[in-house]
Amino acid sequence: MANIFILEPDNLLAGNLRSFFANANHTAYVHSDPQSALTTADEYKPDIVITNLQLAGRSGIEFLYEFRSYSDWQNIPVILLGHLRNEEMTQYTEVFSELNISSYIYKPSIKLNSLLLSVEQMLQPAS
Repeated sequence: MANIFILEPDNLLAGNLRSFFANANHTAYVHSDPQSALTTADEYKPDIVITNLQLAGRSGIEFLYEFRSYSDWQNIPVILLGHLRNEEMTQYTEVFSELNISSYIYKPSIKLNSLLLSVEQMLQPAS
């Protein structure tokens, strides 16, 4: 069982993700506000973060710069969701590397089972 932090401004999708991960025996903490996610992270220690590229008040990239500034959170896997097609994301390759973003998923084609598989693979200990 993992603590999954989800930053998602779409309340319907956020609720669906929370329920889906709960059914897969994970605990999902859903936030639409990046600041509340940072505050909650201190208390609940995320094992993985799933964040939207566009958040209320700042971008997911800005959130990740602040999140990664804490030494405890530098190696936590991150999945970034967004509306930019994969070919449009090539311009962000350097930023992805700098922020240690594990995966990018094109939000309009998200498949929950594939997302769960990605999460569980990222949580596997390296062999």
